[in-house]
Parts: sequence; C-alpha cells; structure tokens
Amino acid sequence: MSTTIERPRRREYSAEFKATVLEQARQRGASVAGVALSHGLHPNMVHRWVREERERQTRATQPEGRAFIPLHVQPLTPTMQPAEAVPCETPAPAAPDAIRIEIQRPGGTLVVHWPLSAAQQCAQLLRDWLR
Repeated sequence: MSTTIERPRRREYSAEFKATVLEQARQRGASVAGVALSHGLHPNMVHRWVREERERQTRATQPEGRAFIPLHVQPLTPTMQPAEAVPCETPAPAAPDAIRIEIQRPGGTLVVHWPLSAAQQCAQLLRDWLR
C-alpha cells in the first residue's frame, strides 16, 4: 500500500488582481500591510510585488545598451612614459620595551610596569591574580 502525499501548490494571482492590489497600496495614506490583509495576503507578498513593479519600471525607462560602455585604451607610446615610482619608507612601529597594565578600582587606579623580557612571569602573575 503506497500513500502519496501531495504538497500544497502555490497560489497564482492574475495580473489584474496584482494591479488592483498595487494601485490600492500606492494610494496616499494606505499601508501595504492594511491592503494586504484586506485581500487575505501576507504583507511580504505585496511588498515583493511593489519591488518587482519598481524594477520593471526601472528596466523599461533605461535605454538599451546603457549598462556597458566599452572603453578603448591606447597603448603607451615612447613619448608617453609612466611616472617613475617613488619609493616610500614606512617607519617600523616602535616596539615597546615594557608591559603596562592599568587596573581601575573604585578606590583608585593601579598601574603596573613590567619588563617585556619577563612577559611569561607577568602572564603568570595575572592568571594567579584573576582567579
């Protein structure tokens, strides 16, 4: 015995129905959600129809071939040399020679300066202190 479960099909709305809903949604003071609910639709559906209509109108008003314009570039001639590259030196950031830890408490601020060469011991002190 085999049982086939039929999936519900999506509703399809006529172009006239969509046009009526879109016209009502465009009216001044009308909310898309209110128009959708008055026709038994989810507001997201009407928002999608509005967006699709706007895209169709945009495509209809754009002239053909506007999306891409080829640009022809002439090769450099011997008289047209590219500018010489000027090397720039970026100074290396100064490496700190000490670790500075600032701990703020209601009674005041504790500032600890620790030598960078003893970073492991500083980390151990912080682990012990924060437990």
